[in-house]
Amino acid sequence: MNKGTVIFYKRFHFSNGELGEKLLIILNTFKDLNTPHLCCKTTSKQKYNLINPGCYSNKNIYVLNANQDFFKLKTWVQFDEIYELNAGDLLKAHHNGLVEIKWELKENTINAIINCIKGSQDITNYQLSLLS
Repeated sequence: MNKGTVIFYKRFHFSNGELGEKLLIILNTFKDLNTPHLCCKTTSKQKYNLINPGCYSNKNIYVLNANQDFFKLKTWVQFDEIYELNAGDLLKAHHNGLVEIKWELKENTINAIINCIKGSQDITNYQLSLLS
């Protein structure tokens, strides 16, 4: 899966231990099975009273307008938690029908999201190295 791929994960394991359905954005391009896919969550529920589209790296949010890059609703890309998904496990989940590839973001959109993430105080140096 390439940078900018939007996936629907039917049984996503959240950091709090819960399982649920979630649209995720892949942030890095596949290199090999030893390199994780970095992902961030999306939501259509407004966060922090942010309504204008664009980057809010101090809040770990990027706002997309409705009908932008196939998102039907206004969408908040959340990167307070960057998930590192094992490439082999993700491939297996896709093969087993737990992960659907939905679409790919336009190059300028994913690059804007990644640039916003790079401005966050919460991203690790390791994660930054995978975004290059």
